Amino acid sequence: MVNPILIIAFLLLFAFLMPLLALLHKRLPSVVALLLPAFNLYVGVTYFLKMEFIPLIIKTGGFRPPFGINLAIDHFSLFFLILVNVVALFIAFSYLLEEQDYKFHMLFLLNLLGASGIILTGDLFNSFVFLEIFAISAYALAASKREKHALEGAVKYLVVGSIGSSFYLLGVFLLYKVTGSLNMAFIASSLQGEKSGIVYLAGMFMLFGLFVETELFPLNTWAPDVYQGAYNRIAAQFSSIISKAAIYLMFRIVFFLFDDPLFYKLLIVMGIITFVIAEFNALVQKDLKRMLGYSSIGQMGLAVLAFALYGITSHPEAFFTALLLVVNHAISKAMIFTNLENMPEYAQVDTGKANPFSSLMFTVGALSVMGFPFTLGFWAKIEVLGILLRSNILWLFFLILILFMVEAFYYFRVISNLMRSEVVSVKLNPLLTVSLVVFALFLLYQGFYPVQTFIWTNKALNAFLNKAIYISTITGGL
Repeated sequence: MVNPILIIAFLLLFAFLMPLLALLHKRLPSVVALLLPAFNLYVGVTYFLKMEFIPLIIKTGGFRPPFGINLAIDHFSLFFLILVNVVALFIAFSYLLEEQDYKFHMLFLLNLLGASGIILTGDLFNSFVFLEIFAISAYALAASKREKHALEGAVKYLVVGSIGSSFYLLGVFLLYKVTGSLNMAFIASSLQGEKSGIVYLAGMFMLFGLFVETELFPLNTWAPDVYQGAYNRIAAQFSSIISKAAIYLMFRIVFFLFDDPLFYKLLIVMGIITFVIAEFNALVQKDLKRMLGYSSIGQMGLAVLAFALYGITSHPEAFFTALLLVVNHAISKAMIFTNLENMPEYAQVDTGKANPFSSLMFTVGALSVMGFPFTLGFWAKIEVLGILLRSNILWLFFLILILFMVEAFYYFRVISNLMRSEVVSVKLNPLLTVSLVVFALFLLYQGFYPVQTFIWTNKALNAFLNKAIYISTITGGL
């Protein structure tokens, strides 16, 4: 099988070859930006299907961990690698026919490099390096539209992101001082048993840093402006690639390194606050993209809440639900944001003009975000409520139910306006149309027959929960 390190090597190589490729042919950068996520997807799916339950260690420089940097690959990391590259392939294919500056493709590949690196690395300092590549390219992508909202959002993101990165790095430094290692498996092995105050402090710093890209309160103030101001494809990238790679890192760090009720309780509080604030803000928005931005923030809060419920209740179904929420949100929001290309620019919630195709695609994506029956989102949303009932956390059950109703209200308001709006014809991008139909069919098919998604999610979940095998496989190489 292909060495997974080539994913990182090729993304880095071709990102810096973009100026040369553009000189050879103006269409070459967009073709390469399509081929690389396709290659990553091929590698990810091949390993996911053929790899044994034991994690795979890819050593760099011939040194065993913890003396050398390594990639640590299991079904959980492959699950996220496949997800972000499916969305990247969707975006690259949808916009293949459009002429864009090679710098845009360069930033796209660097962003995908950061996301893939965060998912594959087994080293904490490397996770920081990939987080920086990821964030710096995202700042530039957010500002690329060069309009007021885009620049305002990018500047806010730059300021908040810089603070978050500093806290994350400080947390990594403190862990290194305590354990003498930067390898995640070795740190996890060292931290088993009672933890010192400095370990808790390091964990809080790292979590606080990750609140930026996972769009959690209070470090998500940049997100609505970026969603509103950025190009539609970049808004899709933020919603379905950037936040998903960051939430992977949060899940991995909290469960593997700290795994303490204090961190799970903190995430429950932050998840609830984020979900409540985001949903009520979405309700009062007039600008459609800003409403969708708040909706994305709310979904991230819900996914983090579901994950943290696992830490408190020990129900594996809670973490299974968190993964389903992540998949459903990544696919449906990529679809909704890119579908805005077929709607009037600066579309409002009470938009008066629409074409039937874009209205239909918006409706399918929105129904899945809401968790409407016969969509993939239904299985995630119903399971969230089921876990809360089974755990007898009734106050949270009713709160989440009210927030689901708020969410349904503002989405149905847009759907109703689209159905009653004046029909206008627009020239549809054929590749974008094909991509949207494929994603819509996936959401509907998985709503009726979700077996395959459940199998893959369970496989990822089992790999994640068997922390002892992950740690012993990597530390056993010493």
